[in-house]
Amino acid sequence: MPNRQRRNARRERGATSCGPPRPRADHERWRGRVIIKARPPSRVGGRRKLMVHFIGPDNDAYVASVIRHLAEYEEFSGEKVELEIIPETDYVTNSLDVLRGRLQGESAPDVYVSGPVSMWKLAGEGLVEPLDGYLDRCSADFDPSDFLTPLLDCNRWTGKRGDALGTGPLLEIPVNWETYNLAYLPDVLEQAGLGEAPTTWEGYFDAAAAIAEKVPGVRGFAQRGTDTWHTMYTGFATQLWSYGGVDFDSAGRSAVASPEALAATRDFISALHASGPTAWPGGHWLDVARDFAAGRYGMIVDSDHYVAFFEGPHSAVRGRVAYTRPPTGPGGQRESNMWTWSLVMNSASRDKDAAWRFIEWASSRSFLTRAVHEGNMNPTRQSTWDDEGYRAVAATWNGFAENSLEILQTTARVLPAPMPEYLDVASIWSRGLVDAFAEPARLEEILTATAARIDGLEFGGGPVGGR
Repeated sequence: MPNRQRRNARRERGATSCGPPRPRADHERWRGRVIIKARPPSRVGGRRKLMVHFIGPDNDAYVASVIRHLAEYEEFSGEKVELEIIPETDYVTNSLDVLRGRLQGESAPDVYVSGPVSMWKLAGEGLVEPLDGYLDRCSADFDPSDFLTPLLDCNRWTGKRGDALGTGPLLEIPVNWETYNLAYLPDVLEQAGLGEAPTTWEGYFDAAAAIAEKVPGVRGFAQRGTDTWHTMYTGFATQLWSYGGVDFDSAGRSAVASPEALAATRDFISALHASGPTAWPGGHWLDVARDFAAGRYGMIVDSDHYVAFFEGPHSAVRGRVAYTRPPTGPGGQRESNMWTWSLVMNSASRDKDAAWRFIEWASSRSFLTRAVHEGNMNPTRQSTWDDEGYRAVAATWNGFAENSLEILQTTARVLPAPMPEYLDVASIWSRGLVDAFAEPARLEEILTATAARIDGLEFGGGPVGGR
């Protein structure tokens, strides 16, 4: 097709000169992680052609949307994309060895998906390209100002230990996000003789015990497990920081065995034994989401993007779930950790302009609005929250949308101290939780040893330390 005809065809499909065409409707669901790899450009039929290798694990709604509509990108860009799907268990690990091995060398990918903790490690290894310089050249359909401000702020960082998020360059473009709300089944609470949803962590664990005792076939609360690093990141971190705990004290020493942290962990472990999952510490995040959707738990404090499962067509609790803010700690403090899945440009990319073109398409307003109808939660753009189709669907979810936005705007933040070594910190901490569950009588001893292991980590000539 001659260039002029191609441009006219793109205008008819609704594309801007450098932006994506308007999306088609689709409503399948899928969740996972991704890498996108570009080969050196070649020429086919006299025109430049980029070979893009797209790699992703096997269970992510956003990745599924990219795969599902990839032909659209190939058509308007003239760039070929190859796909490879790998197991999520090889992508999200305590070491990131599979991903890190792929991000370097002559065949290094141009773009990959990451988020806090994982991205911090990769930034420390020089595998994250700052993106501010690309924002001025984007199309109208990209529009950086349309992203929810907290989601861009938490993805700005200098890459140095001790420097707060929100400062430094923009390192990734958010395509979905999660905070950690309290989702619960009011009818189950009623069967347990309870009224309103608990507002404190003490009340949460008491309610869970009542559910486990009085409601046949239902456990009190769902909780992800395993000794993978993110076991400490979601509901547990939300609880621990609400108790006044932190990961590192003002001197930069591990605080996982502080009085506040010990109190939070003791309550957590005790409740797991009394009313948590019977198979804990088993429990991949996907298992937890599906089990709650099957009606096996009365409550959960974890990713609010689980709404795609809870309100999905195959959910046994669809329309029965209520959503509210996470509980407060003993002193009335309420915290919620936060996470974003984001597109990252690899500093080793051999064609950063091509990488940006793909990022721009895969995080544009039209693409992300379509993706939310395919299960990609939560929306990162205000335009998606304002979309009539999305608002109509979310209106049936018992206040989910309003609650999640309130948490994001008033409570949520990335709680851990950003540092390239945090993946190791979180992995050691999660292992300590699993060990404490196995031997609760030794909880303080185990957490004291866990803190010592964290303090013993050496990077760049010095120990891991504070904010």
